[in-house]
Amino acid sequence: MKILGLTGGSGTGKSAASAAFIQLGCGVVDADASYRTLCDTCKPMLDEIQSVFLDVLSTDRKLDRKKLGAIVFADPAKLQQLNAITHPYIRQAARDAFTEYEKQGCPLCIYDAPVLFEGGMANLCDKTCAVLAKRETRIARIMVRDNITEEYAALRIDAQKEDVFFRERCDYVIQNDADLDSLYAQVHRIYDDILR
Repeated sequence: MKILGLTGGSGTGKSAASAAFIQLGCGVVDADASYRTLCDTCKPMLDEIQSVFLDVLSTDRKLDRKKLGAIVFADPAKLQQLNAITHPYIRQAARDAFTEYEKQGCPLCIYDAPVLFEGGMANLCDKTCAVLAKRETRIARIMVRDNITEEYAALRIDAQKEDVFFRERCDYVIQNDADLDSLYAQVHRIYDDILR
């Protein structure tokens, strides 16, 4: 089984690209979804987070992600601390999911990870692909998706890596500013190239 790391910033359309790969019979492992599950279920990870950040677990021992987010997004050093704790757990969850897809005979599995390179996850993948879109397109998508203001959407995008970061590191780039037909055509070309 081959693994394609799929990355890119908010509002580029990674989910739509993942859906297109699923239509071709690919498995998808979503790093963000894995993290959310771990936040609810992984006691060792939660204990480590609590020991460093104190008071971020609710009375029912669930992670208060908003409270933790307010701490780590205000201080890059604290975000690095959090990533050092969570990435090994996320990495193991990905490996477990890949093993399951391989057992099912899946030819290609997509690893959807916004911080694929920053999290050291790219080395789990055979190839990498960035989904990119123009800034205006991304802002419009995020405003609709998250019901936020243009200013807040722009702040979120400006805090993320620029397109050149992804272009320099990825084997493939999907430019996702047009319609779904264009997206599907690009996904299909990548799928064919990897499995050729």
